[in-house]
Order: sequence, then structure tokens, then C-alpha cells
Amino acid sequence: MNTLLAVSVFLFTYALIVLKPKKINEAHAALIGAVLSIIFLLRPHHVLEALGFSTLEMPVPLVTTWNVVIILISLMIISSLLDDYGFFEYCAKKAIKASKSSGHRLFLYTYLVVSFIALFAGNDVVILTTTPIILIFCKNAQINPKPYMYASFFAANTFSMPLYIGNLTNILIGDSFGLDYFGFTKYMFLPTIAAASVNYQFLKYIFRKQIPDNFNYKDNIEVVIKNKSLVALGLCILLGVIILGGIANYYRVPISIVASAGALVLLLSEKRITHRLNNISWNVVIFVIGLFIIVKSLDVSGVNSRIGEILFLGLSGNIFVDTYSVALLSAFMCNLVNNIPMTAMMLSIIQQAGLSPAMNTAMGYSLVIGSNLGANFTTFAALAGILWLESARRYGWNTTITDLLKIGLFVTPIAILGASMILAIELSI
Repeated sequence: MNTLLAVSVFLFTYALIVLKPKKINEAHAALIGAVLSIIFLLRPHHVLEALGFSTLEMPVPLVTTWNVVIILISLMIISSLLDDYGFFEYCAKKAIKASKSSGHRLFLYTYLVVSFIALFAGNDVVILTTTPIILIFCKNAQINPKPYMYASFFAANTFSMPLYIGNLTNILIGDSFGLDYFGFTKYMFLPTIAAASVNYQFLKYIFRKQIPDNFNYKDNIEVVIKNKSLVALGLCILLGVIILGGIANYYRVPISIVASAGALVLLLSEKRITHRLNNISWNVVIFVIGLFIIVKSLDVSGVNSRIGEILFLGLSGNIFVDTYSVALLSAFMCNLVNNIPMTAMMLSIIQQAGLSPAMNTAMGYSLVIGSNLGANFTTFAALAGILWLESARRYGWNTTITDLLKIGLFVTPIAILGASMILAIELSI
């Protein structure tokens, strides 16, 4: 009975997320699902465990959700400050200017700059920042924005892979599997380069007839950084969080302490605390917390363990095959339930599978590949896709889910294959 009820609550929540009836957004849907789970399926200690706190029943929680949420909020503060003072726009404009009216060079520079920003600021931030710049530029230059929009979308989702704090799903996976902070980048850097190379070459081929050799564009507006000292401080703090986060991870100190300290320094330096806190996407925070409570109800009711039995029954024990299988499966699952709940479910499933330490680690990194690259199939596989399409529509551009799916189904499995094979080789050495 509990199993059926847990699945029903999950499906009901997912339906609310997708359909958005009466202006119910993702956060409202997750909150409704969490409340239903708490009332009908969970005990108080289950809720505490879902939030990442130790209990007598579970001394070591699967994921320290509170730690993940604090890191998320801290990175939002740092990224929003850099965005507000024009740093990301400055980088994008410099890339456009450097293209020197070459459509192919513009395509390359768009891909590289979006990749660079996504590496440090995350895919959500880079999507919101660069989408308007690309669309306005293409309109003024009278060129088709589609190749450049797709290049930015694929680059943003791909280059959120290499850093432990590069994506919310990375933090969840790293936290749950106890992955080494700098080891995370060591293992994920080359798979990211492999996936990025596949994406770039295939997208360039697909859009070869839509990328102009040359275009005419005159833009005398010079983009300047509004507060250089504050932006410099923000970049130093971001770099400090990335480096010191690894040291904190080594000494088993929550990374949230480092991230929140950096955010606090910025808040006190800027002296616009209310404004900065208002720029945080609190809906995303509520969405994450709500989903973890819902997934906990699936865990308690035995749904996750049953899925795990089916999943790992089909694995071969060959690290090359299994790495690709789990990465591809989790990527497809992103497009059924969004990458955050997918990751939360898979964490529980893999951790309860009783795998060897080496295979457990391999499955963790495979999940990183799937949760990031899976967002390149459809616009609803991750929050970044939803933001990308909503932002683009405000500037008069749109693409169909069918169009994205056709390209995603062609390109992404090959990108996942490349990333997975590199990862399997690294883990085998």
C-alpha cells in the first residue's frame, strides 16, 4: 500500500511540475509533494534524514542536504553579483568583437566563452546571462541565431561537469559518494573535453548551412564592468571557494562553511544585503528540499530498492559497458523526471546495491555524466533548459521540443559514449 502511495505522490508531483496548473511552478509542486509525503508516508526521523541530519535510525545520512543547499545559495550570491556588475556580459561581448564578422569564428567563440563561464558559474547562470546577448546580437547582425543558441545550450550543460561545485547534481553525487574534491576534477576533466569536442563538431556539422561565412555588424557600444574592485573581489572569492573547498573536503569540513564565508564577505563588502538575497532563486531551493523529501518517501516505501534490483541485474560487471549503461540510462531518466529528482533517486538506488568500492565510485562518476549531459536531450530535463527557453521567448526566439530532441538524440548518446569511455579508461588505470 505504501509503495503504491509513494509512487502516486511522486507521479502527482511530476504532473504538477510539467503541467503547471493554475500557475503552480516547480517549487510549489515540490512543496505540495513534500507535504503529502510527510503526512502520509514519513515519520519525523525520515524528514530529518531527508534534510541531511543524523538520526538514531540513520547515523550517516545519504546526502547532507543542508550542506548542499547552503553551497547552492552561496554560489547564487557570488554569481549574481558578478552578473549584476557586468562581468559575464563583458566576456560575451569581447568574444563577439573578437569574431571579426566571421560566422564560423563567432560559433567557436560562443561555444568557448559559454563553456568558460559555465565552468565557474554553473549552467543556469550562463544561460540567463548569454541568451539575451546572443539573440540581440544576431538580430542586429541579421543572422540566424539558432546555431549559436544551440551551441550555448550544449556548452553550458557540458561544462558544468568538471568541478565538484559546477552543478547542483555534482554536489549531490560528490556528497553522497564521498568523492574526493580535486579527484572529482581529475576524473571528470577529460570526459568533459571528450563530450565537448563531440558536441562542437556535430553541432557545427548540423548547422553548417545556417552559419554564415561573414556578417555585417557595427556596435560602437563599449561594455564596461560597473564596479571593477567588487568584481575583482567576487572573482577572487569564487576562486578561493573552489580551491579552499577542496582543502575543506580533505579535512572532512563541510564545503558549505567555505562557500557561505565567501558569500558573507561579498555581502558585507557590497552592503546591499537585501538586494542580493532577493536575487537568489528561492524557488530552486524549495524545489530541491521538496524533492529530497519526496524521494525519501520512495526510499522508505521500498521503491528505490526494487528499481535497483532491476537495474543492477542487467549490468555485466564490465566497467566499460556498465559506465556507459548507467550514464546513458540516467541521462534518459533526466528527461522523464528532471535531473535533480533523477539524481536523488539514483543515489539511493546505487548506494543500496552493495557494489564493490571501485564499482560504486565508477557508478557515481557515471551518474555525473548522465545528470549533466542528459540535459541536452530536451528543455525540461534540467532547470537550465527551462530557463533557456523562457529567456529566449522573451526576446522573440523559440525552438520546438521536437527540434531539440532530434539533435539531442543524435549528438548526446555519442557525447556520453565518448565521456564514458574516457572515464572507464581512467578508472581502469
